[in-house]
Amino acid sequence: MKLLTVRNRFPSKTFVGMFDGEKYEVKDTAVVPETVAYHLKKQSVIRDNPVTGEQEYRLNIVEEDGPGEDLETLPVESLDRSDFPTLRKVEYLQTNAKPAVPVKTDSGSPGVLTSSK
Repeated sequence: MKLLTVRNRFPSKTFVGMFDGEKYEVKDTAVVPETVAYHLKKQSVIRDNPVTGEQEYRLNIVEEDGPGEDLETLPVESLDRSDFPTLRKVEYLQTNAKPAVPVKTDSGSPGVLTSSK
């Protein structure tokens, strides 16, 4: 079984991950089995870009990624929106379409509510 060193790039706060029902706490570095190292790294995503598929992790596997540079702050949101095209604003259009489900009117019979403008 191969052992790998995982390093917390945000050392001011301990990273807590879980594998196979066991909690692992990484303050600065920790030496763990290879399978555990990969699972902990995948749990530490801090930035995810669904368009490009790139991900940035809070934990580095020292033997593969190198020590990496420390993070001063963690992002508020993990979803990276920089590659999203400008989203269109939603527009509400007034149509004369009937609702899919009949709505009861004051007379008790099914009908369509109308607005009094």
